[in-house]
Amino acid sequence: MHETARRMPSACSTKGGPRMLHPKTRLAWISDEVGYGVLATEDIPCGTILWALDPLDRVLSPADVKRLDPALWPILETYTYVTGRGDRILCWDHGRFMNHSCEPVSLSPGVDFELAVRDIRAGEEITCDYGSLNLEQDLSCLCGSPYCRKVIRASDFEELAHSWDARLRDAVVRTLGVEQPLLPFVKDAEHLARWAEHPDELPSAMRHRYPIRDVIAAAPRR
Repeated sequence: MHETARRMPSACSTKGGPRMLHPKTRLAWISDEVGYGVLATEDIPCGTILWALDPLDRVLSPADVKRLDPALWPILETYTYVTGRGDRILCWDHGRFMNHSCEPVSLSPGVDFELAVRDIRAGEEITCDYGSLNLEQDLSCLCGSPYCRKVIRASDFEELAHSWDARLRDAVVRTLGVEQPLLPFVKDAEHLARWAEHPDELPSAMRHRYPIRDVIAAAPRR
């Protein structure tokens, strides 16, 4: 998930293959410059849970990473993200192909799921903000948004978390009024009704922040 350049082919089919990302999505080739990405197959309304951490996702502690064969580290650097606990998450589903945008349609509050922060049209790419993934190095941005930051930096987390939280609070109030096929996989599902009624209680995205020095120290090195 940490490259804006080409992705490796997925083990999942683009036609009905397994996914824990929202079922109204598919894997698609975006461009030679970007590689694969995730598209909506139908309209998805704001407030929809787009992705949830589930038991098939691989959770790797820093100690787990150090025990892995170094030949696997490039895969970790590309397809994992670092949590606020310092673990690396390797998604088994299409979520690992989600691309960055400086105007993301999907954001994560301080819990293990992502919300659509605006209505998504069929055929539109589902994007997140890599600035929220505890990057260990800066990345060039290819998103093409009018608000493109050109470079995605580790420091974006602190600078943008407030605006992410505001968008998430606007979205969470709509969660109970839209279809939620991923709700059974949301660990904090029992809190959704309260957050929808009291969005100021939604945990901040900053809960996912992991100290950058620790990210760098724990990063695989070839």
